[in-house]
Amino acid sequence: MADVDDLRKITYGVLIGFVLMLILWISFLTLSGCGFATNCAGAVPTAERTSIPTLVAATLPASDRALGAATLPSAAGAASPAASPTAGGPAEVARPSNPGGPGPAVKLVGDATSGQTIFVANCEQCHNPEGKGGYPNPGSDDGTVPALSPIDPTLKSADFSEFATNLDLFIEHGSTPAGPNPARKMLPWGDKDLLSPQEIADVIAYVISLNK
Repeated sequence: MADVDDLRKITYGVLIGFVLMLILWISFLTLSGCGFATNCAGAVPTAERTSIPTLVAATLPASDRALGAATLPSAAGAASPAASPTAGGPAEVARPSNPGGPGPAVKLVGDATSGQTIFVANCEQCHNPEGKGGYPNPGSDDGTVPALSPIDPTLKSADFSEFATNLDLFIEHGSTPAGPNPARKMLPWGDKDLLSPQEIADVIAYVISLNK
């Protein structure tokens, strides 16, 4: 009977010792990885950072003339200089430096006679009578305000709606001529509510009448 009691004591002692060793081992691993913090931040693997290679600067195309403004390719939807014609291909349509799409004026019927009155009161001071241009614009690449008669050929179109849209983008949103510091800039007549949509439509009709 004594031998059985001794065997039980030894068995229980081994089991208890094993459990204590297991607890001590787990505690050691926890302290070494987490310390005494509760969020165990020390156990999170450290991310290895790699340096980002220096990017080569892009080269922008040269500026060109278009209603005293830089231009953008139609598909891009962002301002960029007007493209010159390539061998065997047409030039891209001039676009204003300020972003934005066609305004409500393109859906209205403009009156050229009324547009002439509005043009004289608001536009002639920069574009000269009948849009002949030539008004000095220091700081711009052209040196003068571009003419509207004859207008930039890339803006003209046999399609009246397309011609009107090309003009509307400049009148609606305005534009800054290419150059280091142009003294005169195209005002955003539509965005600033300086002209109503109907007045813009009338001015568009008048400018198109100058470019028959």
